[in-house]
Amino acid sequence: MIVVLKYNKCGSMKYISHIDLLRHFTRAFRRAGLAIEYSEGFNPHMLINLGTPLPLGISSSAEYITVRTVEADGKTFMEKYNAVAPAGLEATKAFTLESNPNLAGRTVAADYAVKQVGAEKVRREVESVVNLLSLEMPITKKGETTVKDVAPMVNGVKVYPDSLNVCLAAGNTTLRPDRFTEFLAEKYGFTVKTAELWKYEQYVREGGVLLETDLYLERLSVKEEKGSEI
Repeated sequence: MIVVLKYNKCGSMKYISHIDLLRHFTRAFRRAGLAIEYSEGFNPHMLINLGTPLPLGISSSAEYITVRTVEADGKTFMEKYNAVAPAGLEATKAFTLESNPNLAGRTVAADYAVKQVGAEKVRREVESVVNLLSLEMPITKKGETTVKDVAPMVNGVKVYPDSLNVCLAAGNTTLRPDRFTEFLAEKYGFTVKTAELWKYEQYVREGGVLLETDLYLERLSVKEEKGSEI
């Protein structure tokens, strides 16, 4: 059986790496006494898969981990995990499936919110970037700066009284929300507090449109339940 946990990554946990995150979950599952299935071979390991990596320093309420287990159901699994979960890594939902949904491979976008000051004055200009055919943004890696057209990676931009919300490419192709919101702030003359940046939704592409990951997992669960009744 497959259990997918939706969990928060916040507080001090937003600063741990993707590899360390896997270690935290492995230890927590052991402390909880959960029956996790293991791989075969000379170096067996728990059959768990994390979703797409979250940049360090960004908080999230929309992270997912897929676990192959022999536990009775997802709700019981989540309750046992939360009883020993490290602060900042608590699970909020559990989905029970028969097969791996491959979220790391299917995830294509995510929603983020960042606190802003002054963006309301240029709201129309900021929100219009989603309609641009080209949006050149400087990107620095290992001390070298290049210019990249990020327009295809921007799915939505919305200005609220105290926040800037963006929907950006995530997964195999990723546009970092901290760098993009800082770019918009510099371009249009306002400020953002990227230390308070939050990821609150994640999407897969289904039938050519973006579909919330929760809804995707719920539909998979329903399909499998109907299939087992036939």
